[in-house]
Amino acid sequence: MLKWLNEFFRLAKNYIVFALLISLSFFLISTNNNVHTRGLQVLGLFTTSYLEAGIHDVIGYFTLASKNSELQNENARLVDLTARIRAAMAENQQLREMLKLRQQTRTILIPADVIGRSSEGGKYSVTLDAGSSSGVRVGDPVVTGTGLVGIVFAVSEDFSLVRTLLDGDSRIAAKLVNASADGLIVSGDFGQLAMKNVSRRYVVNPGDIVETSSLSSLVPPGIAVGMVTKATDEPGNIFKRIDVQPAVDYTSISAAFVMQYVYPPGASRLEHEKGRSRK
Repeated sequence: MLKWLNEFFRLAKNYIVFALLISLSFFLISTNNNVHTRGLQVLGLFTTSYLEAGIHDVIGYFTLASKNSELQNENARLVDLTARIRAAMAENQQLREMLKLRQQTRTILIPADVIGRSSEGGKYSVTLDAGSSSGVRVGDPVVTGTGLVGIVFAVSEDFSLVRTLLDGDSRIAAKLVNASADGLIVSGDFGQLAMKNVSRRYVVNPGDIVETSSLSSLVPPGIAVGMVTKATDEPGNIFKRIDVQPAVDYTSISAAFVMQYVYPPGASRLEHEKGRSRK
């Protein structure tokens, strides 16, 4: 308030002095009962009212400017507050989903916060603040309450790096729940995933759910991977082209679980025997 008053008097000082002098002159004229000054009295009243209206407009201008500045500051504060509330609500929803996951699984889950993201050169990874001192190992799957994030590929004592499903080197065996068809999930275009090696004989529709497959030795079966957005048959190709929307929003995850998953020993021995028989 004081700031705009100082600015007003600085700019309008001369006009104010002039208006006061004119007003004083017309006041002296108006108090004079001489008949010859009646015309000047009328003119004085008119001029005084005109000057008052002008001064009122000038004051109103500076008042509106001050109010406008106050409203802009308040609007900026409300926008920031709204963004903070939305972020808190999103984080709260993530934590609720993760709590639900923890209650539903018997697998040991190591909680971790996401402290970094990288998406350079087709390498999509996230950094967690949990490492070997917390029990994290290379090859451990990482999940949120909505689905699979990726696989740990590097570990230090206090941190770990996770190769997400969007990474160009990621390969995860997956299953179309509705079609009961197995395939391979790889990175797709524009933040999407793609499912490969699904025969054209299967009926696949948008909205079909994709989960991790029991054929995978990296992750347990039944973890959400995403949802089919488009499935097409390409001429000359025996496999379908399937686009999948990831179950996890990689741009907004703030926390995750590292799963201490152990591939069933019996299955491991069979894989080993199968590998020896091929030699």
